[in-house]
Amino acid sequence: MSGSRCGHFSLEIEELRLPHTYVPLRVPIRRCALAEQMVVILSRSEEGRTVATKLTVAASRETLDSGGVQSPETIRVAFGPDLEAIHAPECTALRCQESCTPSYRLLLLEFGFEAEARKVSEAGCLELIGLIEGT
Repeated sequence: MSGSRCGHFSLEIEELRLPHTYVPLRVPIRRCALAEQMVVILSRSEEGRTVATKLTVAASRETLDSGGVQSPETIRVAFGPDLEAIHAPECTALRCQESCTPSYRLLLLEFGFEAEARKVSEAGCLELIGLIEGT
């Protein structure tokens, strides 16, 4: 189980259209649902928003709400909650359990989001993988 892919990891392909070209570029986008959720929560406070914008690598400015918070669908982060790269070989259930989940909790607690930090299971994505596999 420890070598299995993290349940928060996903890979999407987005098309990038460039001027004066006929064929759009297909760009792989590596995503971490836990990191994206963390950015949404951190963005609720002024100090947290400063950190969240440094973790965000691309987002559409048109999707900010009146409070300056991004829509979760538009957030793209370069790093997991442990501030390591989001990359398929490294995004394992073991990393989630031992590094990402504790870091997620610590960052939320640092910025005063105790209730949100308590909602994350100790098992990290092992709980998600169990639900997917039906165990």
